[in-house]
Amino acid sequence: MNEQLIPLIPALPIFGFAFTALLGRRIGRFAFLLPLLLVIASWAIAMGVVFTQLTGGYGADGANVKLWEWIPAGAFRIDIGFHVDNLTACLLIVVTTIGMLVHLYSVGYMSHDGARWRFFAYLNLFMFSMLLLVLADNFLVVFAAWELVGLSSYSLIGFWYVRPAAALASKKAFIVNRVGDVGFALGLMALWVALGTLNIADVNARIGTLDQPFITVIALLLFCGAAGKSAQFPLHVWLPDAMEGPTPVSALIHAATMVNAGVYLVARTSVIFAHAPEAMVIVASIGIFTAILAASIAFTQNDIKRVLAYSTLSQLGYMFAALGVGAWTAAIFHLMTHGFFKGLLFLGSGSVIHAVEDEQDMNKMGGLRKKIPITHATMLIGTLALSGIPPLAGFFSKDAILGESFTSGYLWVFGIGLVVAIMTAFYMFRLMGKTFYGSPSAYVRSIWEHIHEGPSTMLLPLVLLAVPSVFIGMYLGLPLGASRIMDWLAPVFAPAEETLARTVPEYQLFGIDGVLIVISVTAATLGAVVGAWLFGFFRTGTRPSTVERVTAANGVTRFLYRASLNKWWFDDLYDLLFIRVGGRLADALVWFDVRVVDGTVNEVGTVVSGAGQGLRRVQTGRVQNYALGIAMGLVVMAGAYLALAAR
Repeated sequence: MNEQLIPLIPALPIFGFAFTALLGRRIGRFAFLLPLLLVIASWAIAMGVVFTQLTGGYGADGANVKLWEWIPAGAFRIDIGFHVDNLTACLLIVVTTIGMLVHLYSVGYMSHDGARWRFFAYLNLFMFSMLLLVLADNFLVVFAAWELVGLSSYSLIGFWYVRPAAALASKKAFIVNRVGDVGFALGLMALWVALGTLNIADVNARIGTLDQPFITVIALLLFCGAAGKSAQFPLHVWLPDAMEGPTPVSALIHAATMVNAGVYLVARTSVIFAHAPEAMVIVASIGIFTAILAASIAFTQNDIKRVLAYSTLSQLGYMFAALGVGAWTAAIFHLMTHGFFKGLLFLGSGSVIHAVEDEQDMNKMGGLRKKIPITHATMLIGTLALSGIPPLAGFFSKDAILGESFTSGYLWVFGIGLVVAIMTAFYMFRLMGKTFYGSPSAYVRSIWEHIHEGPSTMLLPLVLLAVPSVFIGMYLGLPLGASRIMDWLAPVFAPAEETLARTVPEYQLFGIDGVLIVISVTAATLGAVVGAWLFGFFRTGTRPSTVERVTAANGVTRFLYRASLNKWWFDDLYDLLFIRVGGRLADALVWFDVRVVDGTVNEVGTVVSGAGQGLRRVQTGRVQNYALGIAMGLVVMAGAYLALAAR
């Protein structure tokens, strides 16, 4: 495909946003049509670009398109340009495909909302921002798109702004992301000062000329931005609250696209991190800690979307752990597979919520598989994929992360990752059991006759996302050890691999890697079986009394249950530190500023003004007064002279 068509990929959604924002209210119920068609067109062009790139049509260096010079300021010159390589192609597959299906799903899901035109305008703005971020060849353009993504997510999370929870959640997401973005901005400033360029390719080529401590600082500053956008500890608290937005927003932003921006940033700057091994250890540590922390919280949540939100946090932690151990390809592989099956699960949860009249508490569900069988079947596929059950997609990408962690010598990442795999399968089968199996709750029985599948525009995306959830892992991950995804991304990560200079053992199906596969599958199966046994998959296996005894017991189990249910009290801790203590400190600083700083300045001004008011009376404008003053001055001067002469 002609590389001059690449700018159309982000241009079509931004045109859809502008048109719908200006005229959507007047168009009315069909205002969704143009945004939907433009996103489909953007997807079609993107798939053409992806096919051309992955088949070598753009050459070894990929496609480069310069549009215009953005900032010409002396030595500081920034161009608006796009670059497409194999990493960009992988992200385009995920972003455009899931974005298109979310738009289609939203046609049915938001059909009864009077402001649907505004929702689709925001969706188009988000698609433009995310595509600009992925395609940009310059860090400053990436940063501009990064902030636009934050603005778009703020608008979408708070779409139902009349709900206090939604308004607060959108502000929380916006503010927490800005904390990380400060680090990102400082990192870009450091790059410009040190290298004199913000072009991504030039930075990657020159970064080795800097001292290693300085590179480590730059890497950690960039990671601050990535941690904020991808909700890593300690900036993880915004993402679960973001579930207050409409479910399509959860699927688009918080499962498959926006939260992956941080993973993409670290992968795109892999050469920088490869020159900073200390920073990589920090990335791996924070990633794997976030993975197990979020998984432990997902154990006890009863809101179906919050379980999936914490699952997203956990899987993002997996990806950052992979980046931290140098498993760049495995991280992007998991990004791709996770995008499809987590998008499926979020849209499936929206179908469940739609069926039970906007109820999200899983304790009020149960037995729904008979009433919404398509939703049940597709969500079961997503659950198996997320749990890492072969041969579904999650098995291949998760096993790649665990395998490379082990063979690279990061045994602690492998061990914790294995525990997280058990926990993931458990809480996902808990979700399925409480939602679709067991006996219907009293609430479900009261609305039993009204429960039904959503419209075809909601079901079709579920079916379409179920297909890659089953097959994309096999397509990208086979044959083991020499897979298609490795062939695609090897040229992108070759400079980082050379910098790390690691000796990773070759893949042996029945050697150590074969054993790791068996261990990984056994762990996932164990978690799945225990979850299914406890939460109603088997008619004779429902064990509510067992769960109640464990959670109600005194001692350690009771504490762990309460800690998980209360999200380890991080929200309470942040409220204490930043709202209460921070608020009082801010009040004290305001008092000091108003009373002391401003008071001193104001008093000086008052004195000067008073003196001026007094002195202005001397200026009468009468010549005789001035003559009298001169005469008196002469008398004084003469008297002083005579007194001195007398001495």
